[in-house]
Amino acid sequence: GRTLLTEEESKNVLSSYGIPTVRTEIAATPDEAARVADSIGYPVVLKLHSRTITHKSDVGGVRLDLQNAAQVLEAFAAIQKSVGEKMKNGFEGVTVQPMVRGGYEIILGSSPDAQLGPVILFGAGGKLVEIFKDHAIGLPPLNANLATRLMEETRIYQALKGVRGEKAADLS
Repeated sequence: GRTLLTEEESKNVLSSYGIPTVRTEIAATPDEAARVADSIGYPVVLKLHSRTITHKSDVGGVRLDLQNAAQVLEAFAAIQKSVGEKMKNGFEGVTVQPMVRGGYEIILGSSPDAQLGPVILFGAGGKLVEIFKDHAIGLPPLNANLATRLMEETRIYQALKGVRGEKAADLS
């Protein structure tokens, strides 16, 4: 009955295909978020966990570079308050992740097209995904060659191959 996966569900799908993702733990309460952050190790990131809200930063649902449990508790409350003020519902807790520096954000998705059926999207992700519009769309099924060609249609692909001293991503 849903057409959208949560961040955790999406990462589970990617992981099942051997694609590495950032560790992501769901926390429904502030104390649980602090316990998870302690187990992950600081610094951490808190993000809104929701089955209905896709653009977390639009509703104040992201807090970066949290250094201790007190900051995690404060960030949880701030996210809950901000989301509550902007949306009637949608707050289901937060995800806790290690703070990752460097690297690139990409978007990978699939959705049905009325004329073509399912389509696959790949490109530059993150907060500016709609601004940069650096993406390519392909039709499944994709083998390794077709997936590589899809990726090669984007500008982010050049960065993933390594640029200005950055190590190349494991593209396979």
